[in-house]
Amino acid sequence: MHLRSNTKHGLWFSQLDWFIRLRWMAGAIVALCGWADYRWTHWFAPSSLAISALGIGILIYNVALRWSLHSTKQPRDRRRFLMAITWAQLLLDMICLTVLVLLTGKLRSPLTPFFVLHMVIASLLLPRRMAYTGALAMIALYGTALWLTNSFPVERADRLLTAGRAATLLIAVHLANHITSSLRRQHRRVVRQNRRIRAMSQQLKQQQDAMIQHQKMVAMGQMAAGVTHEIANPLASMDSLLQLMQRKADSIRPDAVVTLREQIARINQIIQQMKAFAHPAEMQQATADLNEVVEQSLHMLRFDPRLKQTQIDRQYSEDAGSLSFLPQALQQVLVNLIINALDAMAQTSQPRLTICTRRNEGWCFIDVSDNGCGIEPDHLGRLFEPFFTTKPVGKGTGLGLSISYTLIQKQAGSISVRSQVKAGTTFTIRLPVATDTSRNRETTRADGWSF
Repeated sequence: MHLRSNTKHGLWFSQLDWFIRLRWMAGAIVALCGWADYRWTHWFAPSSLAISALGIGILIYNVALRWSLHSTKQPRDRRRFLMAITWAQLLLDMICLTVLVLLTGKLRSPLTPFFVLHMVIASLLLPRRMAYTGALAMIALYGTALWLTNSFPVERADRLLTAGRAATLLIAVHLANHITSSLRRQHRRVVRQNRRIRAMSQQLKQQQDAMIQHQKMVAMGQMAAGVTHEIANPLASMDSLLQLMQRKADSIRPDAVVTLREQIARINQIIQQMKAFAHPAEMQQATADLNEVVEQSLHMLRFDPRLKQTQIDRQYSEDAGSLSFLPQALQQVLVNLIINALDAMAQTSQPRLTICTRRNEGWCFIDVSDNGCGIEPDHLGRLFEPFFTTKPVGKGTGLGLSISYTLIQKQAGSISVRSQVKAGTTFTIRLPVATDTSRNRETTRADGWSF
């Protein structure tokens, strides 16, 4: 693991890296200014070439520092390693800046304000105590350099100027540390808040998945009577055949075993269909023909006796196309809409369910229409709200349409409704047509029930 990826030291690493990038510019400016002074201005002659050489030296040791920071293998003690790199940068820069001040006028050098800038940067990289230590080291280094070059201030004005610069360094460290401490505390608060938000988002996702699964179980409960009847028929047929075989064991019909296997396969198919519907959906895209998906959803509800008493008008467009969707999600939405339509047509003398598929400008559309009781205009705006239901108490959870809305949104689609009281309701699902890329990436066909 690289130092950059460590959350504890990642910010420190980034600051050091930024300091190194800043030094590229500083070294280049010093080298170019020294050369320009040598060629044209002659402000600091005869030190111009020395200034230019110092700028080149800054670039050279900056290469070494960058290599140490980026190419060194992961150390055992990361904090100590970063601290060593920080102090190496600061001390080298202190020495270079002190030399530059001596070469450009000593006490009267125009570069002395950069001591303050350097201490501000040191305060960004070091803890408070070490930042103060760095400021005292800078003052000591500057004073020693002046003393060694016989430039230590003697006159009262020069001493006051030097003392003022030293005080400015310490004040700059204090202010910079105060600001950076506040920023670091704010950064830690933001990190903690982000962690809490991620945890809450994960919890909400888990609860949403649980609600989706709960709604599936509700749909299965509504189909339970029909499923029981559907399984009871082949079981009765098998029982009759077995009784006949028991009474007349010597005269077993040749096709008896085949008939038994057919009935067993029929029961197994029903179980597999229900299992596929109830199993939590895998969040992985699949591609299937739109008309096949709709027909499978209708087939799933064949267990509901109300569907057998309803006229079903299939208006499937031949060019409806394929769509890329989350497995079982669209099936769950269609099952929910059809069950709602059957509930709405409970008091209708001639119930009629119309399902229309079409394609228009890169979108697949599914219309689920009924001629039931319709929805009050005041309720249309709240129809997709969680726990809002117009059904009697105990007849609905108020989650079906809300979950359907969420599932369709996850597939970059939309769902809308239009209704007229005592005339019927139409829900329209809009989903993007599967592109050639997605079709080539996954050629899953919606055969059976595990699409």
